[in-house]
Amino acid sequence: MIQEVSDLYALLTAVHESIDNMLNDLTDGQWLKKPFPNFNNVASVVDHITRVEKKFLSGIEGALLETNPGEPFKVEQWDLFAIRQAWAASLPYAGQVLTKVTLEDLTDPGMKLGIGELNKRQLISYTIAHATHHRGQIPLIKKLLG
Repeated sequence: MIQEVSDLYALLTAVHESIDNMLNDLTDGQWLKKPFPNFNNVASVVDHITRVEKKFLSGIEGALLETNPGEPFKVEQWDLFAIRQAWAASLPYAGQVLTKVTLEDLTDPGMKLGIGELNKRQLISYTIAHATHHRGQIPLIKKLLG
């Protein structure tokens, strides 16, 4: 892995580890419970982060995956086993994709998002920023759950 991408992967790894630390002490019920009816639960947040990472990484890989990252916020039932499995597979998938990225690839088009057209360098950074943003929701949900 080239140094720039290795540094970004290390940052993504640190974000994942911090999320894992927040999730370690949660019961299944705490994963699923919404603190308020119109609020997200932990399961929906983790599922969303995972789906977005998979979509963004597939764009970096050059095989764009069509998925609905907003779906976890619209459903009322979650498959915890599937969500946990997908979350556990997300960081290894990132490593697999990012290992193949060359310095020249970083300026190639990555994906068009609501903020505009991102090259692959920007898309890697945006993947980390997105996970970090939603990471901040988990302690709030935990606090509201008591």
